[in-house]
Amino acid sequence: MTTMTIDQTDYHSTVATFSDFIMRATLAQVEQASVWYFEAESVAREVASNMTLDLERAACIVSAFSPRERWSVNVRKALAYSVGLPVAGLPNNLTMADASLVHGFDALKGLKTNAFARAIAGDTDAVVIDVWMCRAANLGTDSPNKTQYNFLADAVRDAAQLFGLSPRTAQALIWIIVRGGAA
Repeated sequence: MTTMTIDQTDYHSTVATFSDFIMRATLAQVEQASVWYFEAESVAREVASNMTLDLERAACIVSAFSPRERWSVNVRKALAYSVGLPVAGLPNNLTMADASLVHGFDALKGLKTNAFARAIAGDTDAVVIDVWMCRAANLGTDSPNKTQYNFLADAVRDAAQLFGLSPRTAQALIWIIVRGGAA
């Protein structure tokens, strides 16, 4: 499989690909996607309460523990961190969490972690492009560059608009379909 570049890809084809996923979603998948970020926000609110933080910083802490983690582990680590328990894992995740306490969104330099924090904090236009979204688009890589990331995020936004969904809900729905669940 070759890595997709923007020159090789028809934007409308990518929007159509994302639209196809949305069209074949089951009612249960749509329901799951429609509440996913609200449930993630609830986790961030618990982190905020534990640490007396605003939602932005708490969402950033949750996002900081997301790289290379399943959602259930991500939640456990963010909650443990919020009550002062030691958290094992990637050193950079802890560094990002610590920086989030001071800098909020500005602490998260990665496109994915920054967008994830914003989506958790309530930004309905935020689109998270991760390995599963890259696979949904047949990107040919699990690590998009900035141009590819923005290209895919814009395609999700356009597909979402076609169905009257928020971009973050459309992204969650595509993710759920491709990943096979919201675990």
